[in-house]
Amino acid sequence: MATSPTPDDLSQTLMAGVPGLIGLTLWDADDLPVTSAGRPLEASIVPVKPLTDGSDYGISMVPDVQLPPEVLAVIDLRLRHFAAEQRINTLSAQLSALAVAAHTDALTGLPNRHAFERDLNELAATDESFAVVFLDLDGFKGINDQHGHALGDSLLKGYGLWLVRVTGPWGRVYRMGGDEYLLLVTHFPGSADDLQRWAQERLPVPFVDGVSASLGIAWRHEREAISDVLRLADQRMYQAKGDRSQPARLTDRRMPHSRGASQSAEN
Repeated sequence: MATSPTPDDLSQTLMAGVPGLIGLTLWDADDLPVTSAGRPLEASIVPVKPLTDGSDYGISMVPDVQLPPEVLAVIDLRLRHFAAEQRINTLSAQLSALAVAAHTDALTGLPNRHAFERDLNELAATDESFAVVFLDLDGFKGINDQHGHALGDSLLKGYGLWLVRVTGPWGRVYRMGGDEYLLLVTHFPGSADDLQRWAQERLPVPFVDGVSASLGIAWRHEREAISDVLRLADQRMYQAKGDRSQPARLTDRRMPHSRGASQSAEN
């Protein structure tokens, strides 16, 4: 019994070890059955005895057999162990759910700003090349003002799904808040010019008249500090927003394979 992996195994082992037993049930402090073996027993009919003095658990048996105190103590300890395990598993699941929620945008289901910061910090510890694409919707406020927030929310969710679809395995899409999105591109199969053309062709909003997206792109090798890479992409996005007739531009289109190579190229 001391090694029974589950409450049901515990009751079955006890049932098999006591000759003549027809049924037994182990109860919790609320008189709810924890596990049983043999004939099901009702607490209102068959007397329930505490396993030990002060125990939260009880036992009922047919016939009523006097078990040694040592056996009852082992049963009590196993039930306490099972309850503690269940509580730990429940808390772990709750913590996991909270961790996911903390890194997920509630409206779109996309990773949020906290998730982006976590992923960026992981990339910063490597030499991997990446690009940051900042996106800001143009005309979104007019949709909210004219048609209400329900339609605006649908647009935000739909655009997020579109970004995930077109980005595919090349990187990850984040909603940064409001009508701002960000792409962290790590596996683009082409040059910086190719990424620029792809972004201008595929990332504008394809399904709502009067709404488009301004974008700015910056590569890791363009700035020494990761925060400056983000700032550069943000500046280019606002530059594009200020002049919709001009595409967001890349001032340095070199794509070194590592950060060290980028530094030597810049020098």
